[in-house]
Amino acid sequence: MKALKITIVTFFIIGLALFGCKLDETVSSNKQQQKSKYQLFINEFMASNDSAYADEYGEYDDWIELYNAGDDTIALAGFYFSDDKNDPTKVQIPTTSKAKIAPKGFIILWADKQPEQGDLHLNIKLSSGGEDIVVTEPDGFTTVDEIAYEQQETDVSYGRVPDGGSKWQKLNPPTPGASNTVEEAQLPPKISNITISPDSVMADSLVTISAMVVDENEDLKTVELHYGLEKDSLNNTVAMSLQNNSTFSAQIGPFKDGTRVHFFISAEDAKQHITTSDTLSFEVGYVAPVLFINEFMASNDSAYADENGEYDDWIEIYNPGSEAIDIGGMYITDDLSDLTAWKIPTTDPQKTTIPAGGFLVLWADKQHEQGELHVNIKSKGSGEQIGLTAPNGTTVIDSLTYPEQTTDVSMGRLPDGSEHWEYFQTPTPGASNHK
Repeated sequence: MKALKITIVTFFIIGLALFGCKLDETVSSNKQQQKSKYQLFINEFMASNDSAYADEYGEYDDWIELYNAGDDTIALAGFYFSDDKNDPTKVQIPTTSKAKIAPKGFIILWADKQPEQGDLHLNIKLSSGGEDIVVTEPDGFTTVDEIAYEQQETDVSYGRVPDGGSKWQKLNPPTPGASNTVEEAQLPPKISNITISPDSVMADSLVTISAMVVDENEDLKTVELHYGLEKDSLNNTVAMSLQNNSTFSAQIGPFKDGTRVHFFISAEDAKQHITTSDTLSFEVGYVAPVLFINEFMASNDSAYADENGEYDDWIEIYNPGSEAIDIGGMYITDDLSDLTAWKIPTTDPQKTTIPAGGFLVLWADKQHEQGELHVNIKSKGSGEQIGLTAPNGTTVIDSLTYPEQTTDVSMGRLPDGSEHWEYFQTPTPGASNHK
C-alpha cells in the first residue's frame, strides 16, 4: 500500500512537471507573439544619402525616421534597432538617453556606425542594395515595427504615405522629420549604365554607346547622343534607338588615332522634362592600365584605423606593373550602374600614385574632406559592388560584386592580382596578401 502511494505521488509530480513545462512554453510563445503596445512606426528612411540631408555634423549619412502615431510621448531609451531581422537586438538606444517622440511627432536616427556622436547615431549601416530595418521594445523580443526593403536610389527616400499607413513609396524630395507628402509630379527620365564598346577603341573601330533610360511616367519622347572633339562644343547629335528593355544605343565613328571624343546623353519626356548625363569621353588608341581591386573590408569595427584613428571601410588597389601609376582622375564606385560615382582627386599625385608592384588604400567613408584617399562612397557589409574606372568614365579597369561580409575580416585576391579570392582573418591593407 505504501509503495502504491509513492507511485501515485511520483506520477502526480511528473505530470505536474510536464504540465508546468508545457504551460511555460505556451506562455513564452504567447509572449513572443504579443503585439507591441507602442504606436511607433518606421515611417521613412534613406539608405543611400549622398547630398540630400545632413546630420548635425554636416555629414550625409543614412537615416531612419520614426513616427509616433499615438497620443502619448514615447521615450526611446532602451529600444533596440537592427538591420537584420535575425538579430533584432543588434544595437540599443542607451538606457540613459533622454530622446523622446511627441504624440504625432517624428524623430531621425542616423545609421552611420558612429554612436560616439550621440544617442541617435546607431552602430549600424543601411545597405542601398536592400536589407531589413527592425525596431524592438526594451524587453528585447517584442517587435514594434519592421520592413524588408529592396534596392534604393541615391538621395531618394522610401516612406509610408500617409504617415504610419501601410503603403510605401519613393519620396523625392525626402521629408525627414516632417509628414510624408507626395505630389503627383511628373518625374524626369533617369539615365544610367552608360557603356562604350569596344572597351579599347582603335582607329578603324565603330563605337557603340549604350545607356539604360527609365521613365517612370512612361511618356519618354526622345533619347539622344551628343558628341564632339571639344568638350565645350558637342554639336553632333544622333538619335539613340531602343535595343531591349530600357537600353538605348547609337553608333558613331570611326575616328583618327589619338582623338579624344567627348559625349553626353539626353532624355526628354512628353512634358518636356529633360535629363542629361555627365559629359564623358574616350580616347582612340587608349589602353587602360592594369590595376586590381586587390583587397577590401566592408565592415571595419576595430581591424585597421585611418590616419585620424577612425575605423572606416577600405579598398586596396594593387599595381602589378613595372611603372608607377597615378590613379588621380580615375573613378571609384559602389554601383556598377554609376561608373563615375566619385572622381579621385588630381590635386596631390604624390598621394594617389601607386609605385610599381605596390599597393594603395582608399577609405570608403564618405569623408572626402579628410584627404585625397578618402572617397565619397561607402561599402556595405551586406554585399554590393566595387568598380575602378578609367578617367574617361566608361572603361572599367577592375570590378567585383561581393557577398555579405564578416566584421573585421577582409576579402582579397590570393596571390595578389589573381582570380582567386579568400577571406583574411588578419587583413593586409597596403601590403601583399598572405595567409
